[in-house]
Formats: sequence, C-alpha cells, structure tokens
Amino acid sequence: MVQDIKLSVSSSKVNWPSVIRNFRMSKRLKQAALAADLGVTQAMISRWENGDSDPPERVKRRMAELVQDAFVVAPAPTWVDLITLNPSVEFVTDSMGMVKAISRGALELFGMARHEIEGRNLRDFVGGDFMSALERIREEGMFQSNLAYAQSLGSMEINVSSGMQSRLCDFLHWPRISEARTVYCIHSGAVLDESRYTARLEERGEKVVFRRTF
Repeated sequence: MVQDIKLSVSSSKVNWPSVIRNFRMSKRLKQAALAADLGVTQAMISRWENGDSDPPERVKRRMAELVQDAFVVAPAPTWVDLITLNPSVEFVTDSMGMVKAISRGALELFGMARHEIEGRNLRDFVGGDFMSALERIREEGMFQSNLAYAQSLGSMEINVSSGMQSRLCDFLHWPRISEARTVYCIHSGAVLDESRYTARLEERGEKVVFRRTF
C-alpha cells in the first residue's frame, strides 16, 4: 500500500489543488488546521488550493496518507451521533437510498419526526432535482469510493403531511466508510432563495459537479 501511495503522489495526473481542497472540505477543516498538520503556513495551503504553487513531495505523501485514512475506516457511532445533533440540514444514506441518520435541522426542513424518516428510503418522501442528482452520484461511483465529493444544486420536493413543498437547495455529498466497510453518503445542505440559487448556478455552470479521488 505504501508503494501505491508513492506512485500516485508522483503522478502528473493528480490535481493537487482539488485533492487538498476536497479533503479539507470533507473533513470540515479550516486552512489553518490543515496547515498545522502539514507543518506549513495557512498562506501556503491557500496557494496550493489556488494552484499558485505545487506542494513538495513530503506534503504530497502526507496528503495521500490522509486521503487513504479518510476512506478506510470511520467509527460509525461517533459521526452518526454528531449528525443527529446537527442543527443544520444533514443526513446519511446508503447505496440504496435508505436513511441511516438525519440531523435536527433536516427534521425541521422535512417537518417529520425521526422515526418517520430513519430506516426508510429517501424516495418515499423526497423528489425533484435532488433525487436525480443522487442517482447520478451513485452512477459515478460514490459508493465505490470513486468520488472525493460531489455538489448539487436544484429543487428538493418534500412530501410532508401538509402537502408537497419545494425548496431550492445547495448540497455537498461525500462518502464515509463504516467499521463494517459499508459505504455511506453524507449529504450536507442549505436552503437558498432564488437570487442566491441563480448566482451559485451561474458560478458553477452545472447543477451537479463531481470531484474524483486519486
């Protein structure tokens, strides 16, 4: 495995700005925190993420180790518990779309109780662009660890007790592997007003954007 990492980090095909940025975003690290781990300054992280300079081999090897570790084992009880307490919109699904965990913020958005969602398929109460994006993410290999993360913009139609509601949302999706080696997808999102949604769509150019692993 160490030999594989050394081969991959020296490859000219590795997009290091994306690798560093994607890893940091998936771990919710600030540039200063990642800089401390790598033994560099926050300004240097910014330069690498912007593509202004190339990381040295030492940093490339360390980043490869961090990415490998992130995709090997994640203690499920810890991150699942944190998600359920999250006041923002966040939930976890498996490859079939079954909901493993959902945050307090997502429960408020859906207008449902936890027992009404967890253990059910997301398709039972969610539709719109969001579900189309999830299908594309699955086809692109999210559950085979082929993606570092994906971003999606679009409508989320929610079938709640009061009727069908539609929200414009921006989501970040990334994989997490449990101790049982089951790959889950964590979806973190925000509800946007129309002007903010339009601005982000113009900035990205596409509703669904993929960032691949090595």
